[in-house]
Amino acid sequence: MAEKTVEMTLLFDFFGDLLTDKQREYFDYYYNDDLSLSEIAEIGGISRQGVRDILRRAESLLIEYEEKTGVVDRFKKMSSGLALLETRAREIVSLTDGKARELALEIVSGLEELKG
Repeated sequence: MAEKTVEMTLLFDFFGDLLTDKQREYFDYYYNDDLSLSEIAEIGGISRQGVRDILRRAESLLIEYEEKTGVVDRFKKMSSGLALLETRAREIVSLTDGKARELALEIVSGLEELKG
């Protein structure tokens, strides 16, 4: 379940603005605030099943957007690649001195900046 939560919140980060206000609100309650379906139903004044239906529709849409665009997959690959490059650049820093070390430190700094 934790893996699904991470994946869903990542999809939400990229595509959440494409959901309806209610879908975004209930998704946020469920995944970010960790509220139960019953708690959300009480807040929204609808049935537990109604909340479940809204969440399932939102999840389906997020998955559909990702399948069509591949944005999140590319983001994950890019992040992984940047992390590997940063690790290798740090190894170079520890193995060199002089100008090579200075250049490797610039690379590390640039990679950190790209990661945000």
